[in-house]
Formats: sequence, structure tokens, C-alpha cells
Amino acid sequence: MPRRRGFSLVEVLVVVAIIAILAALLLPAVQAAREAARRTQCRSNLKQIGLALHNYLATHSVFPFGVGGDLSGTPASYTAATNRRYAAHVMLLPDLDQLALYNRIDFNIPPFYPDESGTPSKFTSWSFNEPAAIVNLAVFNCPSDVLRLQSPWGPTNYRSCNGSTPAGTTGNGIFGLNTSTRPRDVADGMSQTAVFSERIRGDDNNKAVDLRADLYSLDINLSDAELRTQCNNLTAAGVAGRWQDSNGGMTWLEGNMNWTRYNHVLPPGFPSCKAGITWNKTIMTANSRHPGGVQLLLADGAVRFIGENLSPLVWQALGSMNGGENDAAQAFID
Repeated sequence: MPRRRGFSLVEVLVVVAIIAILAALLLPAVQAAREAARRTQCRSNLKQIGLALHNYLATHSVFPFGVGGDLSGTPASYTAATNRRYAAHVMLLPDLDQLALYNRIDFNIPPFYPDESGTPSKFTSWSFNEPAAIVNLAVFNCPSDVLRLQSPWGPTNYRSCNGSTPAGTTGNGIFGLNTSTRPRDVADGMSQTAVFSERIRGDDNNKAVDLRADLYSLDINLSDAELRTQCNNLTAAGVAGRWQDSNGGMTWLEGNMNWTRYNHVLPPGFPSCKAGITWNKTIMTANSRHPGGVQLLLADGAVRFIGENLSPLVWQALGSMNGGENDAAQAFID
């Protein structure tokens, strides 16, 4: 019988090495292709939100508010009967083919009544608005992000723009407290004014430092300029021992600054901070898991990818709907 020659150990090792090298070369390309697909879906979500905004505008002649009114004082009291701090996302539900979900929400009570701080009900199982709040809507979430939140509520990556200042209730953006902005109010023009952008969701871990996802409390008496400077220079070591909110984006239901809103005080990718516990002096930056920048929805419905190296003045100008904000931004930085 003729002898059959097999592979030597050296030959096998060479083949394995070649396969490993090819895999190492192909893996980044595969990952890049997957991220490109996720980024395209994220862009599509923002486009849908833009269409919903314009359908809302066609019906009501105004953009929806960024956050509903609250007569309970500042910061808001979650359980007070006068708290109506619903988010812009809720107002858009009928125009996102979610009319049935919209009709399940009782706007005569606070968003999470009778719960406190959006925690699950202590009284009955899934009562009041909770059956609506637990619905996870794909259109509100970017597939590039990782879901780390532990709460049961439907989360969101997309935030409405409050403006280019830390003022949470009197911002100069299209979506503020109880606002009803008309196109004629947008002095900069619809194609140069931001309406929605992205932000990484939190992880519900107040012991872990995450400068991109969490919101950190600084000194309560800081001026706007001091708040901006300290937040701009914040480091992982610098947040040690400070209070942090790590549940960012945990719900689309309520217009809390840490859940559904953002501003253009600092460029994309920078830390987020607030003075003390108030929502009326907050820097909430846009960011994402897309390499190098974020997707930005403009008031005319266009979606643009904004790099993290964009001029801070240009970024601030995009956040404001007022004319002449470049001069205001320069004065603010000075």
C-alpha cells in the first residue's frame, strides 16, 4: 500500500498563523462595517424624529415644548399634582405611529405619579402611566450604544436642544420649559438651528466614573462662566467624592435634563456638570459611540454628522435659535 503523506507540525502552524493574520486584518473591517450600519440606522431614527417634528408643526403651527410646565417649584417635585414635566418625545408619539401608546398616557397626573424619582411603583404593579413608560421604542435608541441601565423604563439616546446656555428653564433653544416655538421665532434659520442630538445612556452605577455618560454636581455658587471652565477641565480624578447622576436617558417620558434634553454649552464629547442640584444651571453635552462625533438633527429636518473638533463658537451658534449668538458666545468664553 502506498504511504500517505500528512501535514507536518510546522506546516500546520504556518497555516494557523496565516489564518490568524487574515482574521486580524479582516476583523477591524467587519467591525467598521457593522458600525457604519448602526450609524446609518441611528441617522434614520433622527430623520424619523425630524419628520415627526414637522408633522407636529403642520398640525399645531408650533414645535412641541422640550419639557412641560411644573408649578411645584424648582427642582421639580415628582409626585406633586401640578407637575406636568412631560418630554417632547411624548408629544411626538402620534407622529411616530405610536398613537395607541400616546392614548395610554394620562396627562392629568405627573409622569411617574405616584412614584418618586421615576422608581417603579410601590403601590400597585405597573399603575397609572407605568405601562406606557416601560415600552422600549427603537426609534428613540441608537444601536451603536450599549444598554446598561437597570431600570425598567423605555430609554432614549436622543435629546431635544435647550439652547447654548446652562439655563435649563430659560434656554435660547427651540425646546425649553413650556415653549411653543414657531418657525418665525428661529432667527438663525431652520437650517442652522439644532433640534435633537445624541447622548450615551447611563449605567445606573454611582460608584463608577464615566465622564461621557454621567452628570456631575459641582459647587452650587458657580457662575455660568466658572461652571463652564470647571466642567471643561473635569477629570476622572476630579470627580472623586462628587455626587453624580448615572441614569442618563433612562426614560423618554419625562423632560428631565438628565433624561431627554441637552445643550450646546460645551462641544460634543466633553463632560456634563451642574451647579449643585438645580436643573437651571446645567451643562449637558451631546456625545455618542460613533467614532469622532455625533449626529445632529437640524430644524429643517436635515441630519449632519458633527465632528468633536468643531469650533466651540460654531457649536454654540447651532444650539441657539437667536441671531447674533456668535458675539454672545465669544463674550461667554471671554
